[in-house]
This record gives sequence, structure tokens and C-alpha cells, in this order.
Amino acid sequence: MQKRNYIMFILLTVFSIIVTVSGFVLWLVLPRGQQGFRGGQSLLTPEAEFMSLSRDTWLSLHDWISVALIAIAVVHIVVHRRWIAYMTRKLFRAHHN
Repeated sequence: MQKRNYIMFILLTVFSIIVTVSGFVLWLVLPRGQQGFRGGQSLLTPEAEFMSLSRDTWLSLHDWISVALIAIAVVHIVVHRRWIAYMTRKLFRAHHN
């Protein structure tokens, strides 16, 4: 059980970092359209890359890692559903007393 929790924690952490970094790259470094950050002039060409990856590749990476992150989060919630239910009941009992 502890090994599974540790693996889920590591995957959730790593995938969260990748989604965050790729989101910032897409937003600040390789924005869509002809405008740069906050509407400024963009220096992007259709072949623009960051770290040897195109905007389309960054977008695919961002999308698929996000799907994996959601899937692992759902598994994490299912695995810990009893603990979540216990803590929720405990919280509401303490709140009503």
C-alpha cells in the first residue's frame, strides 16, 4: 500500500510540474495567433520552437499529460475513498458539536 501511494504521489507531482511548465511555455513562449505576451508583438514564425519542440508538440504534451494527471488523480481518490469518507464524516460531526 505504501509503495503504491508513493508511486501515485511521485507521478502526480511530476505530471503536475510538466503540465505547469508546458502551460507556461504555451502561454508565454509560444502563444497562439500573431500576438505575443499580453498582446505584444510576436516574433513567432510557423516553425517557432522552444527546447527543440514545436508549439503543436508542446500542446500535445500538455494535453496528454493532463489526461494522465486526471486519471491518476481519479485512481488516487478511488483508492482513498474510505479515508475521504471517514474524514468527511469526522469533520461534519466535529462541526455540528
